[in-house]
Formats: sequence, structure tokens, C-alpha cells
Amino acid sequence: MPPDHDQMFKTLLRAFFGDLLALVAPGIAERVDAARASFLDKELLADAVEGRREADLLARVPVHGGGSLLVHVEIEARARSRMPLRLRSYASRIQTAYSGQVLSILLNLRGGRAGVHHAALDGELSGPELSPFRYVVFGLAGCSGGEYLAHSEPLAWALAALMSPDGNSRAAHKLACQRRIGEARLSDESRILLIDFLEAYLELTPEEAREYKILGAQNPQEGTAVWMTWSERMKAEGRREGLKLGKQEGRQEGVRSLQQVLIFQLEQRFGPLSEGVHRQVEAIDSLRHLSRLAERVLTAGSLRELRLR
Repeated sequence: MPPDHDQMFKTLLRAFFGDLLALVAPGIAERVDAARASFLDKELLADAVEGRREADLLARVPVHGGGSLLVHVEIEARARSRMPLRLRSYASRIQTAYSGQVLSILLNLRGGRAGVHHAALDGELSGPELSPFRYVVFGLAGCSGGEYLAHSEPLAWALAALMSPDGNSRAAHKLACQRRIGEARLSDESRILLIDFLEAYLELTPEEAREYKILGAQNPQEGTAVWMTWSERMKAEGRREGLKLGKQEGRQEGVRSLQQVLIFQLEQRFGPLSEGVHRQVEAIDSLRHLSRLAERVLTAGSLRELRLR
């Protein structure tokens, strides 16, 4: 688990907030304007046991036709039996503070029931006169990674990193996730967010990394297409504009971007790099040279073949 996984998840869910609603509450997603959501996740919720803490994600979402909905998301590394009680307490305080209807969503990275399901929590008394607290749970572990890679929402492709590889090896599953992200039409910023999340949550063992390299080498054309789809487009518009106008700053930004891309590709292909290789890449100031190296990464048999060592 990445040490900063809370922040990584928050950043991803904010960027793909509409996808989250479409995955866990499609009926509600159709009735709200997720693109105009305003995030309030810095608001603190008092907790009698843990003191004051931040909500993982809290958003006010306009409803088509008027009004708004409050969406509260809590991210748990592992399912816990007391979390529904805490979620109910949070929902009550959110509703009081913001005077709106609340949709509560609980994401369990591990444990608990797999998939999306609706849950209800009764109070000390139950009966037709008393309304239970209702919320949505999305358990990632145990879900079919292949099924979520088939979804149209990019968020699903990143979350697939935490799901079952469906009988495939983890190395093959990682390549499938990368391929889905790489081939999609996304902004550079969105693609990088998804790739970073995948790298953080689908980290391979040394043995799996070796298999990953072999699988990637077996289909270099496809692998190259995947990487070049996103890597060549990183900050491409800004780089081209800077070069067209003859601005040194724009050119330097392009060089730095491609250096970062090349280092990332090399690490995926050959594993951790030495300081010497890092220095060699950082010393290359030719956009053409960097681009050519990036094109050759998945077909090269060694760093020596790329004249890097």
C-alpha cells in the first residue's frame, strides 16, 4: 500500500468524480451534473473517538432541474465492522452543516463483499416508522479486473489494479491495464494520473517484473503503441507551441518531459535504474534523440543496446 494512498485516492476520485458516480450510483449520476461539482473535502468532521478529522471526499453536486446533492466518500484500506456507524454519524453532521440530502459511499480496498451493493443500517429500534441509514459500498478486492477494464469509465481501469486478474498473472493484468489506459483518448494529465495510480497499486515482485518484461517483449509493436500513445503526448501541445515560437523555455520543458517519460519507460522495461543511467538520460538535451530512444525501449534487449549503462 503506498504511504500516501489517501491523497492519491482523493486526487484520482476528484479528477474522475463523474466516473465514480456512474460506477456506484448510475441512476443518480444521470440526474446530477458531476462536471460542476464543488469539493468541500477540507471540512473537518468532529468524531467523539478519533477527535477531528477530514472527510476523504465531500462534494456538492448540482441536480438537473434545481437543487443539489451532497456526496460523501470514505476510503478504507480494509473493511471494518464499525465503519457503517461512523459513516452514519458523518452523514448526520454533513446534513446538519449543509442542509442537503446526502449520498454516502464507502470504498473498501480490501475485505468485505466484492462489488457495488446498497446497504442499510438500522438504529437501536427498527420498524416501519423508523428509517434506516442507507449507503453504497464498493468493495474492490474480489471484483473482476477484466470486467472493469471493459467499462467505458477511465476510473474503472485504474481501480482494476486492486481487483482480481481473472486467472491471469499479475504481470499480464498490469499490461492489460496499461494497454487500456494507453489506447484511450485522454488528456495528458488524466492519463498520467491513471498510470501513476496503476504503478502505485499494482507493484510487481522481482519475479513478476521479469515476466512483465518478457510479455512486453513478445508483443513490442503493441507495447510501443501503448507507451507512445501517452508518452509522446505529454505536454506535447505546450512543447510544440514553445518550439514554434522559438522559445527556449518551451523547448526546455519539452526536453524535461521526455526525459521523465524515458526514465519511466526504462524502469518498466529493465527495472530500477542506476544513478549513472539517470545522469545519462538527464544529460540528453535533444528532443529527437529522446524521442528515438523512447521508440526503441520495448524492442531493445538491454540498456547497453540503447547505449545506456
